[in-house]
Amino acid sequence: MATRRRWLMTGPWPHPTTGILYFRKATPPDLFANRGRLAELGIKVTREIHRSLATKDRKEAERLYKKVSLEIEAVWSGWRELLRDGPQRLNHQQLVALAAERAGAFLAVHEPDPYDAPPVAGQVPPLADDGRLARIAASLPVSEQVALVADLKRYLSAGEHEKTALAFSLLEAHSALRTALAPDLADALEAMQGERSNEALLARGLRVDAETRRLLNLQMSQKMAAVGLALDDRRAGRYGPVPELNDAPAFIATTPTPKSSGKGVTFEAIIDAQATKRKAGQGSKPMPEKSVKKYKRIAEAFAAHRGSTNATTVTVGEVEAWLDAMQGEAHAGVSNRTIADRLVAIGTIVNWGKKHRDYRDAMAEAETISGRIELPSYVEKPGDETSYTMEEAGRVLLAARREVEDASKRWLPWVCLYAGLRISEANTLRKADFFQAEGLWFFKVTSAGKSSLKTASSERRIPVHPALEAEGFIEWVQAAPEGQLFRGGATSLIGRWVRSKTVGLVRSGLSPNHGLRHLFKGLCDRYGVAEDMKKYLTGHATQDVHAKYGSSQVMLPGLAAELSKVEALPLGDSSAVCNGSEGAK
Repeated sequence: MATRRRWLMTGPWPHPTTGILYFRKATPPDLFANRGRLAELGIKVTREIHRSLATKDRKEAERLYKKVSLEIEAVWSGWRELLRDGPQRLNHQQLVALAAERAGAFLAVHEPDPYDAPPVAGQVPPLADDGRLARIAASLPVSEQVALVADLKRYLSAGEHEKTALAFSLLEAHSALRTALAPDLADALEAMQGERSNEALLARGLRVDAETRRLLNLQMSQKMAAVGLALDDRRAGRYGPVPELNDAPAFIATTPTPKSSGKGVTFEAIIDAQATKRKAGQGSKPMPEKSVKKYKRIAEAFAAHRGSTNATTVTVGEVEAWLDAMQGEAHAGVSNRTIADRLVAIGTIVNWGKKHRDYRDAMAEAETISGRIELPSYVEKPGDETSYTMEEAGRVLLAARREVEDASKRWLPWVCLYAGLRISEANTLRKADFFQAEGLWFFKVTSAGKSSLKTASSERRIPVHPALEAEGFIEWVQAAPEGQLFRGGATSLIGRWVRSKTVGLVRSGLSPNHGLRHLFKGLCDRYGVAEDMKKYLTGHATQDVHAKYGSSQVMLPGLAAELSKVEALPLGDSSAVCNGSEGAK
């Protein structure tokens, strides 16, 4: 009984000395019992997961606890799949693609300021020669000995930068060299590139065997060596292409999609099939990637609870048991609303499987979930709790004025507040989206480029608010290069920035991103903006209203006049304004 209680331990745990709250949960018994097998696969299993939530605030800790709990559930689900299916082996093309992905991401982050880049650790370290190479070379046919000696001479006479590329060519061309150096080289490459290999595998959700990992470390070291040379070029002002990265193939997974057979149908297969179906045909509206990930994350958690990924055997009783288990952890921050969302998602996935032509026969055995389970009740969080106050918004806008080196921090808060945009919409704006009509500036919010809109009515044309023009936003847009104006990842970036010491808004319940949009709606009501125009501006309009304002440019000046009713927030001395055109992308 004590073991059972330990496994179900939930809720933020306060450190007895510091008061910092922690996530603590015992590893499930089935995984702990298999810790030996998992260790052979490179996974260290401890009796308990123990992770700092880095706060003493109980409400914030409960929110973070919920997030960490989902992450840990997904990890445990992955371990179970690994125990069941075994590790994966990747081919050479996949290894090259993975290494190039991670190396390219490293370069993209550090090439704007190459002098601040950390070491790439891409050089093969000098290895002690204990005579292994000489003994192995002596056993080779004469023709192979001659080729090996010639390549070694060319390597020894090369310059330092050229040696890096030649080292990998030698290893690929001569198996004798790999055999001689393998014991030391494998350990050295793991120390140099193991962490980046972990990141590459985690990003793709891959668990690989030991040999694949060693080969990935080798590819990673080669690609990071190329990045090191590219950063040298950047420091000299040369921002040309990097052939080792540009010529690398895209990663293509080889795991086959499960079909409806005697082995069942997995939740993941159903979700992937639905995502593929949504992309088919001209003018289709694909399922957003974040939605795909959300459904998969919830399905993994449910599968971990029931001990199976087979969707054909789902029962109402299993889902109700999951509901009871989650409500038993309510004090740990898993709210009734979150629980209800998860249950609805499982019902939706099962419905997709029952309708899909490849799976409907097998899924006939699965019980329908939607409409058969009483969802837990919950109270909607009040809008005034998630919205900024005018004072808080002013504080954010003033802080944004000081961010002259980061365009995302400098302009996204202003755009979200004075245009009512979702952060995802503002983040994907392009220079080409801005245009003039009758001397006034507007911009299009569309699904073109990288944008992903919530609904069809989210596509709209928005006037540039006078406060944005006065702040210098249009001048900055005009001076920006073609393409997307802001870097990706704004949702987490702005959220962290608002709660950081730079801005310092830590009020519990405040939504750092969506709260500005909520305040915009409130300002529209405060200053008498017409209801149908407010709905159009925020992307909540009916088709009739959307057609009225979005069908031609005739109505745009009237829309601009209506938006100009919203007065700018008082921010004090206007001389404090920093010229927005100085902001970097």
